[in-house]
Amino acid sequence: MYSMISYWLKYYRHECGLTQQQVADRLKIERSTYTYYETGKTKPDINTLIKIAKVFNINYTQLLEGVEDELEAAVADIHSGAADEDEGLKYRTHATTKYEVELLFVVRNLTPKQRKEVMNLAKKLVNESEANK
Repeated sequence: MYSMISYWLKYYRHECGLTQQQVADRLKIERSTYTYYETGKTKPDINTLIKIAKVFNINYTQLLEGVEDELEAAVADIHSGAADEDEGLKYRTHATTKYEVELLFVVRNLTPKQRKEVMNLAKKLVNESEANK
């Protein structure tokens, strides 16, 4: 899933006139790893963001602009219960933890097939847990 971080990575790389390979070389990572960051397939951790910011000669917080809005939208999606109603699920959240939001971002970066597999696994674990009570 494309995100604000992905957008800023591509934006600043172009501003610096660098290729993905050049950035990857400076970070001492594979080009494909960096490409995944730009396409939103994976997210760099904070240490990697700091290193990338140094390559672009910017403050790492510039790579995080707009991320808070994405996070708020994700939380709003959870609280709306739209997914629960659409899927006919019996589960509903009343408060969202940081862990749950992080899980949401991970799931959003999966393919539809992978999301379905994760959902099936989660339902199976819940059913097993309820059966063991």
